[in-house]
Amino acid sequence: MTVKISISVPDDVAAYLRSQGNASAAVVDAVRRVLPEARRARQREAAQAYGEYLRRRSAEQAEDDRTLIEASNDVALRDSQW
Repeated sequence: MTVKISISVPDDVAAYLRSQGNASAAVVDAVRRVLPEARRARQREAAQAYGEYLRRRSAEQAEDDRTLIEASNDVALRDSQW
């Protein structure tokens, strides 16, 4: 599926796009090259925020989390045979 949109670009970009056989393809190629880096930037930001969250937790909160995880694992593995 494709969607037609209208954008404003600087003169030099407009000149480049006019010189291309298919301006839409040129724009798509350029944007797709940027997308992975944008995704990595979002992932880095999320990881940094999560790390900050973990650093702010008290030892008691961390121990409560560990206990909950172990209890959940015990429930999930109950009656499992290895």
